[in-house]
Amino acid sequence: MFDDIVGRYDLLNGLLSFGLDRLWRRAAIRAVWGGPGRRVLDLGCGTGDLSRLLARAGATPFGVDISHRMLMEANRKLGGTGHLVQGSAFSLPYSDRSFAGVVSGFVLRNLNDLPGAFHELARVVEPRGRIGLVDITEPRSRLVRRGFDAYFGTVAPALGGLIGKRDAYRYLARSLGQLPLPSEVCRMLEGAGFRDVSGRPLTGGMVTLFAGTRG
Repeated sequence: MFDDIVGRYDLLNGLLSFGLDRLWRRAAIRAVWGGPGRRVLDLGCGTGDLSRLLARAGATPFGVDISHRMLMEANRKLGGTGHLVQGSAFSLPYSDRSFAGVVSGFVLRNLNDLPGAFHELARVVEPRGRIGLVDITEPRSRLVRRGFDAYFGTVAPALGGLIGKRDAYRYLARSLGQLPLPSEVCRMLEGAGFRDVSGRPLTGGMVTLFAGTRG
């Protein structure tokens, strides 16, 4: 599915989030930042927005994604300098303790085995390495949640329809309900070996930043 929406993926992300997706990605980077030159994995890197921000901050980004066409676009953005590979979150093509940190943007809700993915992340992060994983979550306020659900249930497919990809964006809207509650995600991260885990709500809880340190 993601191969089919590469051409307008960034544009529609910006429209759907009113441009706030850039702020959320920067929050993920701040959660792991430990100085220039550090190797940081961008899990599910997509078209490379997080990797590009990491490179600008002085980190050495490594991107992995299951979509070949997404990786091609990420490589274009990074000017061919990115360390990009096609691979799965459940079997990362890296050795143990390869990275000082891991970031991801809007990937968790697409993973059907979060505990398995988190254990794999723990394997490739060095001791005391940091993670910053940001994803869309349902707001805690019932009133705000109603508006949130209505917005993504109607606007996302409508925008997708403008580029002939209505079904793809219907899936993206449905996927919002696939992520467990932030408290449960935090428990999964702790079970995988991360400590000092937190789920910090951003923008009224519409997005949550999951952060922690490898034990």
